[in-house]
Amino acid sequence: MESVSGHLNALKAWQTGMGFLMRQSRRPGFQDRHYKVLCPIVESMMHWSWSIRGIALDNWDSADARAFIEFIMRPPIAWVTTPGCSRYSKKTRGNFADKPLDPLWRPIIRQTLSDDDPGLSSKHHRNWFLTHGREYFDFTDSLPTYARTRTANPFRDLSPKDFEARTENRRTIFTSEQLSDLLGITESLANYSEKLEPFLFIVAAAVHSDIPMRALSATQTIKPTFSYFKPRDIQASDPVQSQPKTEFASSYLASRLTFAKGPGFFESPLYPGRRFHLSAPFQPYFQRYAQFRHQHDPSLSAHSYLLPLMRGVDAYGYGSLIEKFSEFTTSILQDLRARPASARMHWKGSDKLDPSASLTFTELRESAKRAGLIPKSFVSQDVGSNDNVWPDIGIRQGISKSNWFQTR
Repeated sequence: MESVSGHLNALKAWQTGMGFLMRQSRRPGFQDRHYKVLCPIVESMMHWSWSIRGIALDNWDSADARAFIEFIMRPPIAWVTTPGCSRYSKKTRGNFADKPLDPLWRPIIRQTLSDDDPGLSSKHHRNWFLTHGREYFDFTDSLPTYARTRTANPFRDLSPKDFEARTENRRTIFTSEQLSDLLGITESLANYSEKLEPFLFIVAAAVHSDIPMRALSATQTIKPTFSYFKPRDIQASDPVQSQPKTEFASSYLASRLTFAKGPGFFESPLYPGRRFHLSAPFQPYFQRYAQFRHQHDPSLSAHSYLLPLMRGVDAYGYGSLIEKFSEFTTSILQDLRARPASARMHWKGSDKLDPSASLTFTELRESAKRAGLIPKSFVSQDVGSNDNVWPDIGIRQGISKSNWFQTR
């Protein structure tokens, strides 16, 4: 509070916020999960009011409230964290007053994302801020000793419909030349930071395969491992199987096998029956990532998590993965804007040169498809005929689908 300018009335706002949270906690049915939603909303209003708007929270008018919701619709990634991030360090014990702040804490906790645009907050998330922002100012207006400079609740006339028109996503389709530049920048960034190697791998999967990003991330029961990548079978198309090959052909094919390292396709229990083929340019990226992982974990095996967290104890979930990937693609565009390549003819007029632009997995995938870089995935014709074609989630293995939903 001492670092905030006196005219912003920070201590008064903090005390009022505490009073608001206490009032809300007395409501019937109020639980811890409600507090975890309310507290970040009040804190976000304070931080934005002081650091972005430069005014005291009690001086807001309707224009300030509208500008705040527009900010919440697409906040800077530096303001955002995912659920589970604590304000105080969880690794230290002792008195609460002595606990250090968690350096990863952010004022905005975003529970859900927009599928097509990771930078855009979901409608549900925005509606929380509209509803509870209105409740906060209703609370301040009810205080008999609260000095007000406004005549009405700043959120009174705001409706979720006011912001729906701004949620449209403009998807960019890159040319082959632009994709080549982006891949070059991606590899260059990874060359100077090992923590970016997994995201180079994801970019390669976006451009050189049809693997959905969701298939690379973990759920509570499905954790992708290297075993999801299946070996390449270079002899699968050989029409003659019963006759022995010539000595030369056998020797030649054996030499080809030594150069055909790397997987040929990807299968996930999230997509039973689907086989996602990998284009040839994906192989060196896969080998690079596998070698990187093996260097840091000599015990790496087919059953190791594909995108591990906490030294392999867990794997990236979809929400956290898309957040981190968004941070990485932001750095790609920043690097692009600083390079001479951005002045080339094929980047002229691109909205991706705008400092506020974002880059998504879907844009890379759709651009690669348009450029003919992605092989089509194969759907097995046997799906549904086998009683045991069910996602392998580690339980009830070998049970037919007729008995799958029966409890035992």
